[in-house]
Amino acid sequence: MTAANPSEASVWNKTDWQIASALFIVTFLSRIPFRTTLFYAWDSVLYARAIDHFDVSIHQPHAPGHIFYVFLSRIVNLITGDPNSAMVWVSVFFSAAAVAALYWLGTMMFSRHVGLVASLLLATSLSFWAYSEVAYPYTLLAFLVTAFAGLIYVAREGKSARFILLAALFLGIGSGFRQDMLPFMLPLMAYGLLGMPWRRWVAAGMLLGAGVASWYLPSALLSGGFAVYRESSANQSDYIIEKISVFGRGLQAIAANLHDLGLFSLLALAAATPLLLVFLAGLFFPGRRNVRRDGRLLFLMIWTVPSILFYIFIHVGEFGYVFSFLPAALLAAAWGTANLAVMIAEKRGDQKKAAGIFALASASVIFINLMLFLVLTPSLSANRLAARDGILRSRIETIRENFDPGSTFIVSVFDYQQAAYYLPEYQVWKFDPLEDSYPSTDLPEGVERVVVFENYLKPGNNEKQDILPLDYDQRLVVMYPRGSRHIQVDWPSRTVDITDE
Repeated sequence: MTAANPSEASVWNKTDWQIASALFIVTFLSRIPFRTTLFYAWDSVLYARAIDHFDVSIHQPHAPGHIFYVFLSRIVNLITGDPNSAMVWVSVFFSAAAVAALYWLGTMMFSRHVGLVASLLLATSLSFWAYSEVAYPYTLLAFLVTAFAGLIYVAREGKSARFILLAALFLGIGSGFRQDMLPFMLPLMAYGLLGMPWRRWVAAGMLLGAGVASWYLPSALLSGGFAVYRESSANQSDYIIEKISVFGRGLQAIAANLHDLGLFSLLALAAATPLLLVFLAGLFFPGRRNVRRDGRLLFLMIWTVPSILFYIFIHVGEFGYVFSFLPAALLAAAWGTANLAVMIAEKRGDQKKAAGIFALASASVIFINLMLFLVLTPSLSANRLAARDGILRSRIETIRENFDPGSTFIVSVFDYQQAAYYLPEYQVWKFDPLEDSYPSTDLPEGVERVVVFENYLKPGNNEKQDILPLDYDQRLVVMYPRGSRHIQVDWPSRTVDITDE
């Protein structure tokens, strides 16, 4: 084994097809036992409602809509008959597709060894595996950016008009599944076109525009027209800019975004984090000039930097957001490990040991990743996913079995959409802590009890209450108005009070 130099990138052959197919099948099968059965998050419910009726003006789903993802899930739903199950199967399929695509890209860029290790790191990534099991489109995002990057790399290396034009169309259509793909990957599109004739730029631009039009037009028409669609998209953007980004919250936003980005990246990289850190630190060593000048490093940077800057200064709202650059980060980690193995072997005077060192280091990291998801209980592990599913089911069943819909009022925040979807006969009140830290509302006539749906909200000290046990050592708090008809929430202290005011 030698360092992963540009000249050593593999030529795709029958063996690679077999390896990629095996990676797809194993990844797909590994997801089946851990699939969740209830909607994982707020947006999952919005997508489910959009499967029935797409209209971003009523947040089905939120703008810009991801219409191709919704329609793909709608097709799968015809088979499953359950929107959550349909979206989970989409997540399962594209997690396997992303792993196979990363093997292809890693093999073409570096070597079969680097491609294999990078793909296995992705398959066993803690958050990537978790999001393969829930109703969310983020494993699809990982596949899209990886496949697109592969098309660009092949086009740039071969100066191929066919691949660059295919990449342009793929980017346009792919952004109909995840619109954030478009701004994040446009710089890589431009990089792929560098040095090509202007006619190719024009042709690529036309195909990109046609791809965008293929989702923009139906999204607007199904949402009440172009003016309504633009307004809905603008409202969504304005909310993020005002409430979350650096332009609305200043340095506080940067600090919060950096914290979340660091946490989300750590859960995505999992045990591969040290490998990436060693690679990044090594770039500053005097003897690593050849890596700093390597065009593949520039390629990975153009891939990752746009989304990272957006997440720092604007918004990084979900664990799955980092999948836009996770495949590139894992390629860098595997590449760096291969180079480090060669350096260690050379210092020992036996280059034949490089392959063994690389295999041992990679296998250790992959084993730890497997332990994190399958055995241990960090955030997003298999145990935690099952608990999340079980707790939500227990809350829903306990409410339905014990309380009359006409006399029960449910208070919820981040699980509001799940409560409203699974308990449609009940009155459910939600509030946005970013909009109002002290929200309040009047109790409707006939309400005899208030149920606090989430455990992070607790009743005030003077409230009459019952506590019902739930699965996984959780509890359901029930409060009684005693003549008072007003709900007041103190979000900073996470308390709910029933008052006369």
